[in-house]
Amino acid sequence: MFSNLKSAIQKVTSKANEEEEYKGEDVQAVIILLLEACQIDGETGQVEIDYVKTLLINKFNFNESDANENINKALEDSEQRIEIFSQIKVILNEMDHDERIEVIEMMWGVILADGVIDDFEANLMRRMNGLLYVSGVESAAAKEKAMIQFK
Repeated sequence: MFSNLKSAIQKVTSKANEEEEYKGEDVQAVIILLLEACQIDGETGQVEIDYVKTLLINKFNFNESDANENINKALEDSEQRIEIFSQIKVILNEMDHDERIEVIEMMWGVILADGVIDDFEANLMRRMNGLLYVSGVESAAAKEKAMIQFK
């Protein structure tokens, strides 16, 4: 899983030619969706931000400094962002179906991090399922996998 993301990260870390620059649009799109899950209920809790940072470090091989920098930049940019559909398009173009299910699982993890699923968060996940072409059954399985971390 995340073969595209892993190859993108490898491209960045093993870049031999300085002219070749990879912007990591797929990873940035995932970060934006994860932060959308943090903010959708009107509160951006530290426990949710810490969970996003942990995901960036463990799943995307960011160091702590890079994780903090990316989160802070995405949070600053979120004030000007009026839509997330362009991020979804990036994910659809760059990730296969299994990777999109993992994105849903990560989003569920962010939502579950504070122990409460409110109506806005549930609605966001229903919309994300449709937009990322993930079935309700697949999303429910991803939610169950995410819940295991918090038991």
